[in-house]
Amino acid sequence: MLTGYIEGYYGRLLGFDDRARILARLQELGMNAYFYAPKDDPYHRLHWRADYPQDWLKNWRTFTNTAKAHRVRIIAGLAPGLDFSFDSSGESDLDILAGKLGALAGEAHVVPCLLLDDIPPPENDGENDADEGAAHGRIAHNLAARLGREVMVVPRVYADELAVESPDYLRGFVDAYKGGGVFYCGENIVSREIDLASSALVRAGFASDAVVVWDNFYANDYCPRRLFVGAWEGRANLENCGGVMLNPTGMIETDLLLLGVMDAGADLARYEAVLRAHGVPPQFDLVKNCFWHPATSADATAPPPDTDAIIEAMLTALDVLLWRWKSPLAREWYPYLMGLRGDLLMLRGEADALRQAKILPPYLRALIQKGGRK
Repeated sequence: MLTGYIEGYYGRLLGFDDRARILARLQELGMNAYFYAPKDDPYHRLHWRADYPQDWLKNWRTFTNTAKAHRVRIIAGLAPGLDFSFDSSGESDLDILAGKLGALAGEAHVVPCLLLDDIPPPENDGENDADEGAAHGRIAHNLAARLGREVMVVPRVYADELAVESPDYLRGFVDAYKGGGVFYCGENIVSREIDLASSALVRAGFASDAVVVWDNFYANDYCPRRLFVGAWEGRANLENCGGVMLNPTGMIETDLLLLGVMDAGADLARYEAVLRAHGVPPQFDLVKNCFWHPATSADATAPPPDTDAIIEAMLTALDVLLWRWKSPLAREWYPYLMGLRGDLLMLRGEADALRQAKILPPYLRALIQKGGRK
């Protein structure tokens, strides 16, 4: 069962020193896998046909050797889906993909992975959902044959919500690919609760014990002004899956903490202990609801009756968190804590014209003033 860290977010890219810190943290927590698939590595996705520079490959080999010493398996991903094609003359894209992925995953403890996520469905070519899924399954099957080993896959439909518009994709994919593990997010791309047994992938016939959860619970690349650091809840029904791995924020100090939060699970006492172990002051407890979990349309919106008292207590806590808490983690959280302070002042009606100008982009401020909202 795979457990660990996914470097799979947009907008941030770790260095190898930070990756080594994560490997040590994984070993400390008894986790066993690191999935390398950052969207902002140009050689991983946008320019996937281009070879990695030799200096980078040297660092990569050091990284994979360090992982082996920490008893952590590396999953090496490439994402050719934006423009993958077969060329009947000369070297095909499959040859390029196999050669490059083989170089990354040339050791036994490094697992190759094909990513076909976040690409548009085919247009105007007569291909239906099942045909597209089967084509992707065949690419994975043929890639595995070229490499002589199993290949993990992130299919284009990697959450149930994506299957709504492509209802037959997963059936075609499962029929064509019988190989290694598949990464899947559950009901939603960002799932508050995960039950793989009822997922569209398992209903399509894929064995649940070969499904590894790609967990975006704490990801904020889709909402970079937000930060989520609440308890790791809603993941109680994963006993029979192939594992669960966390795709968090790309902020190293935050991610080291979140791996501990993941390990603590829904145990709130252990969750609080993780925060304290990372130096988070107890005053954070007064504002943590603002950083708890990603929002859903079902979340309650009615304000509590003691709103004024709550805002006052939060502002007092923020005075400590912003001005007295000094650490690398505090520096990562500073923009989010400061943003909350501005929001609270706006709510309390204490944001004068100058403060509004500091908090809001000019265009939004003009819209608010035009609408009569001060």
